[in-house]
Amino acid sequence: MTHIILAAENEGVGTCWIAAYNPAILREALSLSADQLVFGITPLGYPKQGFKKNAVKNRKPLDEIAEFL
Repeated sequence: MTHIILAAENEGVGTCWIAAYNPAILREALSLSADQLVFGITPLGYPKQGFKKNAVKNRKPLDEIAEFL
């Protein structure tokens, strides 16, 4: 799923990871059998024309989150 989301973002397609959903509703909507499990879903779509991301990701420095041995 992560690779799909990253590839979509690279192509200008808007998406996000959704893991909070009602499995019974999804099972019925997708006509899934009892032995089929879904662990996450993602919507895909193009942002409206002129949309610009305005949030800058404020990430911790690598040396704050990783230790190289």
